[in-house]
Amino acid sequence: MADEQRDAAVMDAPGKASGTAPADMACDLLPPMKSQASHAGSHVESERFRHLSELLHEVVFQLDAQGRLTVLGGAWERLTGTPVSAWRGRALLEAIHPEDRERAQALLAYTPGTPVSRQEVRVDTGGGHGVRWVELSARALATVPGEVLGTLLDVTSRRTAEEAVTTRERYLDAMVQVQRRMMGHDLPDDLYGAVVEPLGHVSAASRVYVFEMHFADDGTLLASQRAEWCAPGIPPNLEDPNMHGLPFDAALRPHQSEKLQRGEPVQGQPRDFSELLAPMLEAQGVRSVLLLPMHVHGQLFGVIGFDNCREPESWGPIEVNLLSGAAGALSLALEQRSANALRMRTETTLRRTEAGVHLLIEAFPDPVLVHVGDGVLLSVNPALVQYLGFRDASELVGRHMLDLVRPEDRGAAQLHLSQALEGKSAARVVEMPLVRSDGEVVVADLVTLAVVLDGSPARITVARDFTERKRTQAQLMLTDRMASMGLLAAGIAHELNNPLAYVLSNLDFLHSAVGGVRPRMLSPEDMVELRQVLDDAREGAERMRQIVRQLRVFSRVEDGKEESVDVHAVLESVTQMAASVVRARARLVKDYGEVPLVRGNEGKLFQVFLNLLINAAHAIDEGDSEANEIRLTTRTEVGGRVMVVVSDTGQGIPPEHLRRIFDPFFTTKSSGLGTGLGLSICDTIVTALGGHISVESSVGAGTTFRVALSAAPPKAPANRPGA
Repeated sequence: MADEQRDAAVMDAPGKASGTAPADMACDLLPPMKSQASHAGSHVESERFRHLSELLHEVVFQLDAQGRLTVLGGAWERLTGTPVSAWRGRALLEAIHPEDRERAQALLAYTPGTPVSRQEVRVDTGGGHGVRWVELSARALATVPGEVLGTLLDVTSRRTAEEAVTTRERYLDAMVQVQRRMMGHDLPDDLYGAVVEPLGHVSAASRVYVFEMHFADDGTLLASQRAEWCAPGIPPNLEDPNMHGLPFDAALRPHQSEKLQRGEPVQGQPRDFSELLAPMLEAQGVRSVLLLPMHVHGQLFGVIGFDNCREPESWGPIEVNLLSGAAGALSLALEQRSANALRMRTETTLRRTEAGVHLLIEAFPDPVLVHVGDGVLLSVNPALVQYLGFRDASELVGRHMLDLVRPEDRGAAQLHLSQALEGKSAARVVEMPLVRSDGEVVVADLVTLAVVLDGSPARITVARDFTERKRTQAQLMLTDRMASMGLLAAGIAHELNNPLAYVLSNLDFLHSAVGGVRPRMLSPEDMVELRQVLDDAREGAERMRQIVRQLRVFSRVEDGKEESVDVHAVLESVTQMAASVVRARARLVKDYGEVPLVRGNEGKLFQVFLNLLINAAHAIDEGDSEANEIRLTTRTEVGGRVMVVVSDTGQGIPPEHLRRIFDPFFTTKSSGLGTGLGLSICDTIVTALGGHISVESSVGAGTTFRVALSAAPPKAPANRPGA
């Protein structure tokens, strides 16, 4: 019985009645398993929930001394696609990707008293969501040895975007590395070995190998493996007798051999190849293959092969083109090795390899600039000429890169160039505004790489356009604002009508008192009364002015400028704007704490919290406002972040909808009540401001949205005269 009472108390926050949870911690948590430290008493539970409230950002969990889950937040299902109940009593490490378990286990084994530890790991529970990247945070309990509190924050979107940029940088860097190895006075003795290693690393392949073609005595075209690079843990095949003297035409299907003969790449899964080769690939654990032809003096000389033993995914067009460029550089080196004059061989290889790099830059779909020195443009590709609205590349060549940015952005651009000049392999800056020839500003993500062109050091900068995406986001935000204005129109008219009515009434009274045909002398009592009437009229006019100001802040197209914002002032404006919608459905409770100014934009934060407040109101049926509640809570989190919580006692969100709640155009509202953009835009705005938004809901019990915002940096003190 004592254990059962303790188990029930685990879910109770300090200072709350048994069986209830605090409003700002409402979430679908697993009932805690019986702890082996029951002697710790109620003060243990108090400490446990104090730490839990400090870490509660996304999925919150608690582990016992054996590493088993005793508490798990309801956001787990949205993250993984598996119900919380399925993980009762299981070890959290079972959900961690095998390659990340050692790091995760080390983090979870921290002793009490150490700071909160964080590590990015992969989670895969088999729930249909695939592998998700999360930031794992954990803290050990000082009072209960072995028990750990922690959170899991989904960072998959950020990791995916970073990996896309990194992949492009990595391929260009590998091309430069291959080029350098092929351009020396003396070519490497092992040409194949000099190529397969960098190509293996850049392509993330399991194996990279080279096959050479030769003829049997009867004239059959054979292929034999000559070189190989393997990723750690992948067994080599170089000594396999099956990889030598392989009949070329029998190993491939006719259309595949024809493509290689024409100089075209071939890729596919083992089942796509012939009955001879497919079983060999399957026995080697190969999931997908890419073959790139090497031609020497116009004839198929061999192939460079790439095996993927992890997944059956194909290589993308840009990856194939870049890898094909490396295969071409190796083909040129093989041609030159057959020449008699070492000098002619080296010079020809240099010219052809660098010509290949120039062709690659010219054909690259993104804008590319080649610059030397401190930023003087040596050449640009057609994509950049078109992107910046010029007629010809000659209008840009010879100018400085800083001429392409606004004066106020040149400091950031100069810092980017300085990082590249310091010898870093790649220097990147996000969202650098560039000025077109017509004066229009476009926004691009710049990546700068160090290369050698025409025998001299240079830099290549690749620009990825962000302009159209930002315009689309701005248009969607404006559409959502106008939709919200339509929903609030009747209530806003009512809010304006009330103060307008008593302004007019008071003015009529004043007019009758002092503006009659025969004005009478006013007594001191009359003056006091008239002054009160004027004060009332002024108060009503001020109320109308505030409403008009709120409309202007909310409806104007924002310039995206970030500033220090008083989140309480924003919440007050939002509650006034949505008062008529909320009043008919629930009591509005404000539980504001002491919080600093936040980094943000007043209009955009207004849009976020107005969306959340309207959604909370629409989750509650009209007619019983006293029995329902919408609560606004603010507090400062550990680390200085500001947390704003919007919770309601409405109907809640079904689990099958919860995982899609932030998807664009997804809505559960009736026709005419929602565009499906609101929460998606809220997520976009908050993420762009460096914050995070999460949701927890239980059908029939209500929904809680949490918005974490970064505190604004302190203002620099003003210089006093004479100081």
